[in-house]
Amino acid sequence: MLKIAIFNQKAGVGSTTTALNLAAAWQRKRQPVALIDMDPQAQLTEIYKHVGLEMQQHLFKFYQAGIPLVDLVQPLRNGLQLIPATKELMKVDTEFGRGPATLKRLGDGLAQWGLVQPDNTVFMDCIPGIGVISLSAMFASDLVLVPVSADYLSIHSAAKVGKALNALEPVLKRRIARRYLLTRADKRKEMTSEVEQEMRRLFGHEVLLTKISEQAAFTESARIGQHIFEYDAASQGARDYMTLYFELLDVIKQLPATA
Repeated sequence: MLKIAIFNQKAGVGSTTTALNLAAAWQRKRQPVALIDMDPQAQLTEIYKHVGLEMQQHLFKFYQAGIPLVDLVQPLRNGLQLIPATKELMKVDTEFGRGPATLKRLGDGLAQWGLVQPDNTVFMDCIPGIGVISLSAMFASDLVLVPVSADYLSIHSAAKVGKALNALEPVLKRRIARRYLLTRADKRKEMTSEVEQEMRRLFGHEVLLTKISEQAAFTESARIGQHIFEYDAASQGARDYMTLYFELLDVIKQLPATA
């Protein structure tokens, strides 16, 4: 099972858009995928809430009642799978603490899920900000994908993510693979070029070549409960995420063997 955490400390950088549409790109290539909404704001869950999700089966049940992740995953009408989120996730830090057992819990749960569905790729849409939920996702992940929108505040937040990942390495005894993705890019704007240059200065080869362009279609497709390929498979946004899929395949080949 391949586990990809999508995380930036700053909200509004396209994390949920990337989680959903990258998973959809994976699925279009006949790859089994699942999404975990790890944000108490539950934006990913809201996209599909109207299509019959069982809202009593959500990620907090894994922490609260020990229900296995595989028993919480729900099929969507488009073939994707989702573990929904709820605002109760905000209680994880206070109720379970930040000790090693709590931080390892998600990874252990994913390992058990992987025994049942070893071919799955799991995309974790993380809460903005460093806390138990986001740290757990980074602990459990094979790759952390950091979306960076075309503004300088996003770069600063991405740099903090990099420092947090580096701080975890002595605990995990391995380097956490990460890649930085420029989102909301508009080639007509000088800011986009400036931000990309600064990203490459700070993060070097870990900046992906693919850029996700600013597209109203992302907002509109989510509003009507669709990913970008359902909404308009010929759109620039769909092409961007399919290009990202192929680039990440090359990245994944360089990762240690996943379990």
